Amino acid sequence: MQALTNELTAYYRTLPGNFAEAVADTPYAKIYEKIDTRMTADEAAHPGTPAVLLKARLHERIADLFEPVLFRHSPFYFEMGIKPAMNWGTPWSPMPGSWLFVKRYPRFWAGEPAAEAELKLRQQLRLDTHPGPADFDHHYFPYSRVLAVGLEGLLHAAEAELPACRDAGGRAFIEAAIISLRAVMRIADKFAAHARALLADEADPDARRCLERVAITAGEVPRRPARTFYEGLAALWFLREVCGGIEALGASVIGHPDRMLIGLYRDDLAAGRLTRAEAEDLVARWLLPTDCKFDLAHNAWPETSTTLMLGGCDGDGHPVFNEITEMMIEQHHRLKLVNPKLNCRYGKNSPAAYLQLIADKVLAGHNVFALLNDDALIPANVKAGKRVEDCRHYGAGGCQETIVEGVEHSAGAYYYFNLPRLLNCVVNPDAALLPLAALYQAGPEKLAAIPDFEAFYGRVAEWLRFFIRHGVETRRRCGVRWPEINPAPFFSAALADCLKQHRDYTAGGGRYNPSGISLCGLGTLVDSLVAVKALCFDERWLSLPELAQALRDNWAGHEALRARAIALPKFGHGDAAVDALAARLTRDLAEMPRGMTNERGGPVQLSFFVYYEYVSSGAATLATPDGRRNGELFSQGVSPGRLQPADAITPAVNSLRQIDFSDYPGNAVLDLQLPLGRLNRDALTALIRTAGGAGIPTLQFNCVSIEQLREAQAHPERHPDLTVRISGLSARFTALGKEVQDEIIGRNLFV
Repeated sequence: MQALTNELTAYYRTLPGNFAEAVADTPYAKIYEKIDTRMTADEAAHPGTPAVLLKARLHERIADLFEPVLFRHSPFYFEMGIKPAMNWGTPWSPMPGSWLFVKRYPRFWAGEPAAEAELKLRQQLRLDTHPGPADFDHHYFPYSRVLAVGLEGLLHAAEAELPACRDAGGRAFIEAAIISLRAVMRIADKFAAHARALLADEADPDARRCLERVAITAGEVPRRPARTFYEGLAALWFLREVCGGIEALGASVIGHPDRMLIGLYRDDLAAGRLTRAEAEDLVARWLLPTDCKFDLAHNAWPETSTTLMLGGCDGDGHPVFNEITEMMIEQHHRLKLVNPKLNCRYGKNSPAAYLQLIADKVLAGHNVFALLNDDALIPANVKAGKRVEDCRHYGAGGCQETIVEGVEHSAGAYYYFNLPRLLNCVVNPDAALLPLAALYQAGPEKLAAIPDFEAFYGRVAEWLRFFIRHGVETRRRCGVRWPEINPAPFFSAALADCLKQHRDYTAGGGRYNPSGISLCGLGTLVDSLVAVKALCFDERWLSLPELAQALRDNWAGHEALRARAIALPKFGHGDAAVDALAARLTRDLAEMPRGMTNERGGPVQLSFFVYYEYVSSGAATLATPDGRRNGELFSQGVSPGRLQPADAITPAVNSLRQIDFSDYPGNAVLDLQLPLGRLNRDALTALIRTAGGAGIPTLQFNCVSIEQLREAQAHPERHPDLTVRISGLSARFTALGKEVQDEIIGRNLFV
């Protein structure tokens, strides 16, 4: 295994680390130059060629020009050498697959200068965060379908649709899908040929075994369905990397192997083709590449956007926990990996042994898990209008944003809305916010005229609705150009219903076409509303204008008032009145985007998946009525805030029990920092069961010793493998910047 680790590391260190870097002498930059010359000439010679056909021809060019990279001690084939090491397909740097995107990205704003200015202003003021009008990231490739029918099966399905095409646009899409599928099969053939060439001079027995497997398999899988456990694993890596590389979209999820491959594994055992030890070796080699790509030991923010789904249930609703689940978790822990991120689904019917296995690893400090609750997330997605048999195959994108595999792209982690910043607009705007008010022709609130808390709450809700709906509409106006900027005929050919509808997924060809808004700072907003109600209306400590002045002063000179605000009941502490207000607010928020559509004609679905926005958006947000000062962080996900530390888990769970998360199909995450060495397996599994029964969609644990973290800050060389959960990612603690380290050390410790 060390030989493979060395091989992977040596190769990926030859590439630039930052996926936004453009380095002229890299293999992918040289290919890009050739493609740019040829594709630009083709486009000029055939003006008016549909974008989806241009993209398919780009795939042909890539298949012609790329040179396969095989690692001698790996039986898997996936590295095309066409993107930077730390890139899973996102198109922001000039690489072969992003040629069309780079050329056409400005078209998003064509004819919409006001919309472009609005989105930029909102982002600048941190009212919301969205890197563009469409989501080029966080995709879940439709592995199940390709594993079942192979690329040839998709090709036959596409060819059968050609006679049914009734318009030029539909025909162009089907023709593009056919071209792209054939190009990908040629890509696989080149891996097989390269393996045969390398075998001529290979003497190492282990390397020969690996190369022989590639030489035999790459030309066959995923051209046809996988027939063995090894072929299934190989297909997952190949499809993930090729899709990200040629489509220039972030292919985040690497599959759900214990659901997808268990039949193949058991058939292999029964036929004598495989032993458990051989399978464990395959799993270990399959898990290795991501950490090597992203240089975990030195990476201060190792966002790999590589998630691995495990557990949960199958399409019939039966629990998934089997030998593959065990091997994936055990090998991940044995190798001290951080990635792929382990997104483990569970539910009330999950076997005790499954939760105990996870608990053991968490309590050992393997802080890499997100636990997604089937009993909350499947019903929420069904309520959003999706078939239950589809929803049982949900996964999570680059972090925990939900995507139903094979039938949708949910765009669930691309638009973050800053709830506490809205309070700044209402209560304590500063000069920086004046352009926003001018944009929407909105005058400042007449705070003295607000007679009671109900009226104040009504004004906040009205502003929330206004800003959320404007954000959705502005993104939609620009995002409708997505199909002419970066269509994805290969991805779309595998996505259910695109071939039948003769439409790329970017044009709404998928079965479902949702997009998400991630709401940040829930606890901070609830606590602030509680403070306004108590200080200004119930106890009448001061008027709303006087509170606004204290906030503009950043609480300076108002220390006693701030202490009173901090001492008030807080969200996540089990206070009935606060919980009722949180439940009311989340009901109202869920109604705000109802009836709105996105750029693909689909609905908007909400989440409380917040990544690290609770820090970054907090840094740009002024003081809030809960006692928070300018720039301080927000509450994290649906966790309690830190102004009044909550150290007990039960009140936090009971508070969340009052919220109806079935209105939030995009997910909601409760982060809990636990004391290392203070809990046992039974207590932790009981907590997981309790949280699941309370309807909490997702749990994340960071099981740490604060003393060890401080020691690692002072002596990083003594703790090279110390791993912590940050938000939607984990990292080596000693590689993080001090600000992030301090933020983790300062979290509430639940006991």
